[in-house]
Amino acid sequence: MLANWQLNRHHQRAAFNKVLIERVDTPTAPLEQVLQAFPSASEAEWRSVQVVGTYLQDHDIQIVNVSQGGGPGFDPVTPLQLSDGRLILVNRGFIPLGETVQQAPTGQVTLQGRLRASPAKRLGAVSDASSGALTEVQRIDIARLQQQMPSPLVNVYLEMQYSSPADDATLSRIAEPTFSNGSHLGYVGQWILFSLCALGGWFAIVRREVTD
Repeated sequence: MLANWQLNRHHQRAAFNKVLIERVDTPTAPLEQVLQAFPSASEAEWRSVQVVGTYLQDHDIQIVNVSQGGGPGFDPVTPLQLSDGRLILVNRGFIPLGETVQQAPTGQVTLQGRLRASPAKRLGAVSDASSGALTEVQRIDIARLQQQMPSPLVNVYLEMQYSSPADDATLSRIAEPTFSNGSHLGYVGQWILFSLCALGGWFAIVRREVTD
């Protein structure tokens, strides 16, 4: 049973990686074009887009308790106002713990990055407050953060890769996604080996008892 569970995990990861590779390799397109073609956040996720807008400087948020490159830090998130008045949350990058980040550029900016959907809350993870204005969050929950935004948010957020004009030089780009299938097949072999050892041990004990 456990070997089959790990085999299913392997197939799920391989299927996810196939979709991920296809979307990451898709040419960059304007945000509106992608949202019209893929209105669902799950369908739009991981696609590369270009966005033009103006940052709302007084609505900054930080994603805390994150790590990158083996070190702890935080991700500054700032909403960007689009030409139609809507907002898209922009994860501007990673800042090591103890460092400070400057405000986002003023005036009109052009960004390129990947779209992401709100991640599901992991079992046992810390929850953000359900009410009030949040300045620090554990994850980007678009529906929750809509409560404190002055305009409607689009149903995805942006992991920024490039900015014109340039953003704070202290920022590191969000780490690239990995395409590894993990160790699930190795675990399949381990569980089968454990099962064979248990079965062999049972036969050995029975044989000894019968002999005695």
